[in-house]
Amino acid sequence: MAETLGTKDVLEQVDARLGNVEQDLRGLRSEMNSRFDRVYQELGGLREEIRDLRNSVDHRFIGMYGLLVAVLLGVAGLWFK
Repeated sequence: MAETLGTKDVLEQVDARLGNVEQDLRGLRSEMNSRFDRVYQELGGLREEIRDLRNSVDHRFIGMYGLLVAVLLGVAGLWFK
């Protein structure tokens, strides 16, 4: 029982299969977009954390340099008395 398929039947099957592939690709695209959005949000959070850490480190070093200058001036003052 071999069926002979006409051109119209073949083209309808190709169209249906291409429609399925297109819908699968749309689903994959939306899934990938949501994953990339999550990654971008995590990277944004990491950038904020790094910026905060850099600011706190800068303030600590400024304080340490100020303390170092004060100690050096104190030692120099004692030395040149």
